[in-house]
Amino acid sequence: MPELHFTVLGPLRVWHAGRELRINRARDRSVLAVLLATAGRAVPVGEIVDGVWGEEGDRAPDRVGALPGHVYRLRKALDGVGPERVGASVLRHVGRGYRLDVDPQFIDRTVFLAALADAATARRNWQPERALAVLSGALRLWSGQALDGVPGPFAEHERRLLAGRWEEALRYCRELDLELAGQSGPAPGARAVRRPFQLPPDLFDFTGRRAQLAAIAEALTGAAPLAAPGAVPLAAPLVTVTGPRGAGKSALAVHAAHLAQAAYPDGQLYADLHGADPGAVPGILAAFVRALGVEEYAVPVSWADRRVLYQRLLAGRRVLVVLDGAAAVDQIRPLLPAAAGCAALVTVDGPGGPGGPDGPGGADGPGGAGEHTVSVGRMTPDEAQLLLARVLGPQRPAREPVAARALAAACGHLPGALRRSADLLVRRPAWSISALLPAVGGREKCGG
Repeated sequence: MPELHFTVLGPLRVWHAGRELRINRARDRSVLAVLLATAGRAVPVGEIVDGVWGEEGDRAPDRVGALPGHVYRLRKALDGVGPERVGASVLRHVGRGYRLDVDPQFIDRTVFLAALADAATARRNWQPERALAVLSGALRLWSGQALDGVPGPFAEHERRLLAGRWEEALRYCRELDLELAGQSGPAPGARAVRRPFQLPPDLFDFTGRRAQLAAIAEALTGAAPLAAPGAVPLAAPLVTVTGPRGAGKSALAVHAAHLAQAAYPDGQLYADLHGADPGAVPGILAAFVRALGVEEYAVPVSWADRRVLYQRLLAGRRVLVVLDGAAAVDQIRPLLPAAAGCAALVTVDGPGGPGGPDGPGGADGPGGAGEHTVSVGRMTPDEAQLLLARVLGPQRPAREPVAARALAAACGHLPGALRRSADLLVRRPAWSISALLPAVGGREKCGG
C-alpha cells in the first residue's frame, strides 16, 4: 500500500497515493508538526502541549484536555485512507504520550536535513560534484516558508531553524559552483588546482564581538598583495584567537572567515584540531593538498615533501587557512601558508597566541611581523541579552527581563553556556526563564 507523505518545507500537507488529505484545523496541524519532527518516538503530552500552546495561560485553560480531540481528528484523517488501515493506526497513544509511526524518508524535513549532512560528508571527502548534486536536490524540496500558517511556538522555532538551514544550503551551493568552476593550470602531481570551500556552516544568529571581528577583518583583508615575480615574498598574515573554553572562539573564527571570503577568492581550507593527536599534522597536510586538487596517488609520502607541495600549490593564490582548536601555534606551523596573498586564522585555548596573553575580551596588537592575536572572553551583558533574543525570539526575554539578565550572569556571560541554556528553553517553550536558573546555578532572584 502507498505510504503517507508529509511536507513541511512550505505549507504542512499530507499526501496518500497522489491525493492530499485535508488537515483543516490550524491546531491539528500544530500537533502534527510536533509529532513529525520526532516521528517514531513517543512524545510526552506535556511536550506536545508546550509546543502547540506555549504560554497562552488563561486563553487555553484546559490544553491537556483539548489535546485528545486534536489527536482524534488527526487519526481519523491519517487512518481513513483505505480499509487495510483499520486497526493499524499510524498515530498511537503510548504511555503518557503519542507516537507517529511513519517512515522518516517520506517526511521532506527529514530528507532535507539528512541531505545537508550527506553533502557535508561529501565535501569533507573532496567530492564537490556529489555535494552540489545532493544540495541541489535538497533545495528543490522547498515550496515556500516552512510550516507556513501553522501556529504555536514549536512551529515558529522550526521556521527559524529551517530557514537558517535553507540559507546555509543555498550559500554552500554557490560556493561549490565557484569551486567547480575555478580552475587554473595544474601543479606538479595535481589535476587542476581547485578552489576548496571547507568552512563549517556559519551561525545564523551569531551575536556581538564587534571589536574582535573588526580586528580580525583588518588583519585578514589587509593581507599583503601577491608578490611580483622575482620579489622576496612577504609573510602571510597569521591571526590567532585565544580565550577560555566556552568563550566562542570557534564560532568567532568561522564567522570571521565567512565574512572574509571575498578577500580569498581561491578558497578556504579548514581543519578541526580539537582532540587531535600531536602527530596529526602530516595527515592534515595530505588532506589539504588533496583538497587543492592533488590525486591520492600523487600525495608525497614524506610529510616534509607534502609541506613543500602544499606551499607550491598556494603560491600565487589567495587562500585562507582556518585551524580550529590548536593546542599551541608552534605545533601547527607546518600548516601555515607562507605565500603572499594567503593568510591563516587559528584558535587556541587559553593564552598562547604569538602576540601576548589572553585578556578579558578584545583585540591585542600584532606579535611578530604579520602575526596578530585577538583575545575573546565573556560577552557584554548587552551582547548576552541579544543572543538570548535571537535564539529564543524577542518575546520571552522581554517578558522576563530580570530573569534573562540573571540567566546570562549564571552562565558567566559565556556564549557556549548561554546558548546551551537557550537551546533547552527552545525545546520547552512553556518554561519560564526563571525556572531554568536553579539548573544553571543562578542565585539571583528574578521575576517576570
